Amino acid sequence: MKLVRSDTPEVVRCIASGGARASRHFPAFVYGCSLNVLILLIAIAVSLIVSVRAAAWFGVSAFLAWNMYVLWLLKFSSRTWVIAACTDRVCIRPGVNNPNVIMLEVSEIASMSIRTAEVFLYGPKPKFIDWLVIEPVQAQMEDVPDHIASFLGDIPSIDPSNPVNVANEGGRLIIGWKWCQPALGVFLQQLARECPSIVIAPEERSELDLNGVWHGPRGGPDAQQRRMLVQAKRLGFGCECERLLSLYRGIPRREVSAYMAEIEQEEAAGCPALDPPLK
Repeated sequence: MKLVRSDTPEVVRCIASGGARASRHFPAFVYGCSLNVLILLIAIAVSLIVSVRAAAWFGVSAFLAWNMYVLWLLKFSSRTWVIAACTDRVCIRPGVNNPNVIMLEVSEIASMSIRTAEVFLYGPKPKFIDWLVIEPVQAQMEDVPDHIASFLGDIPSIDPSNPVNVANEGGRLIIGWKWCQPALGVFLQQLARECPSIVIAPEERSELDLNGVWHGPRGGPDAQQRRMLVQAKRLGFGCECERLLSLYRGIPRREVSAYMAEIEQEEAAGCPALDPPLK
């Protein structure tokens, strides 16, 4: 296992020849939204200071130029790849703007598998979150912290709402699959054809059911329910939990964000068992 630059010949060769590759495809509207808002604000200012005609010329030109670039970046650029596998190696790219790539030889990988969390926020229909779990061989697991801990320490922690999702969990590499194509199961099928020596381990599946939180006894969520809320927030469902707390527990919307932050601090400071109540 080693860190290399994304433009090195061995990485380029792996991407070009690999039959198993996954890329992140963000919705163009979400990716370009912030600058589109800025363009709109500037156009409004120009219309007030100069003229509506000048604002229209600027706004339309800037909007088209920026969104054409966004579409190219998300649909046609090679910068969006996340993981690529060829016959003898696997390359992992943590982020679009990150120049470093984690490269593993196939012989260094003990297995790959899917980790799925089935989250029931409200009602019988769950939401699913997938991660790709890469288990290095034992010798590599012992060396992982020395090789990549500082590198991964600069990357935001694993969070399905975060498009940059690679973490070191006890020596295993965990890759979030949000916005990734193809589906994780399809990618593992491609991987099995490309690298038959890599073991595809059974799926790890867990469940988090928050239905009891919203209609529990008076007095607010109890300790167990607060732990569940913290876990749901860490899985990327903080906004949904705040909405449901406000709707069913009667917590004012202006206070619910502070309440969620408070219980998260409470769990981090005083409760050693922060693992989710998963079944």
